[in-house]
Amino acid sequence: MNVKEILQRTPPRILYHYTTQQGLLGIISNQEIWATHTQYLNDIREFRHATELARQELSSMPVEESSREYVSHMQKALLGEVEAINVCVCSFSAQGDVLSQWRTYGGAASGFAIGFSGEHLREIVAEWGWLVPVLYEEHEQRLLVRTLLKDLIEENRNRSPEERLSTPRSGNLRAYLNRYAPILKHKSFREEDEWRIVTRPLPCVNERFSYRPGPSMLIPYFRFPLGKESLGIQEIVVGPTPHPEQSIRSVEGILTKNFIKVSSSSEVEGVVVSRSEVPYRNW
Repeated sequence: MNVKEILQRTPPRILYHYTTQQGLLGIISNQEIWATHTQYLNDIREFRHATELARQELSSMPVEESSREYVSHMQKALLGEVEAINVCVCSFSAQGDVLSQWRTYGGAASGFAIGFSGEHLREIVAEWGWLVPVLYEEHEQRLLVRTLLKDLIEENRNRSPEERLSTPRSGNLRAYLNRYAPILKHKSFREEDEWRIVTRPLPCVNERFSYRPGPSMLIPYFRFPLGKESLGIQEIVVGPTPHPEQSIRSVEGILTKNFIKVSSSSEVEGVVVSRSEVPYRNW
């Protein structure tokens, strides 16, 4: 497996971001989408899962004598605060009408799946990070982690004595783990068919790095500017609701108010607003 190839994969034509009424209004009004710090996501186990895989692979892989000291420093680094780097993620799905997504992200009978152009997302992310598919199968995850560790060992071998003096003894392990950990998820989540924006490490002083109130603490996040008049939006799916037609009309209204063209067909330029076909009632 070529690790960097994952960062360069072509996204689907449309990727859907599931959100609430407040989320939809914020995205359209502010012309931006938020990526949350990895350590403040709902499930911190995602990052710990990747760290544990790295520990297991590092302890089992054969290592040449000349690299043993370096590997020892990598193992020690995995016992420390690997998470203490500002990396932010934002989630999308290749599927625009999935029950589990409505239940998790749609709110109480008022959710939306905003369908963005996959290519547009990749373009706006390029300056700050990557748009990457999530890997669900354990054998793929282990292969990725194993390849990453081998690349790191080789990277260290090729450093000059001067470069080694200015680089942590564990090399770029912390930075690389923060880059790839967000795309390793348990196979039980495969239905989500997820892609993620993953940022490079960000300084707190970046003008787009901000904080918002959370249930129990302030949440760090990064504000991605969406650009373009249409914001790259191709479609908006109105989630299960007792008032689908009224909801569709109000979504079309807010788009028009913000000078985003609405269309009744995917064959005609503009945003298509449709309703969910999922037979789900939460009211």
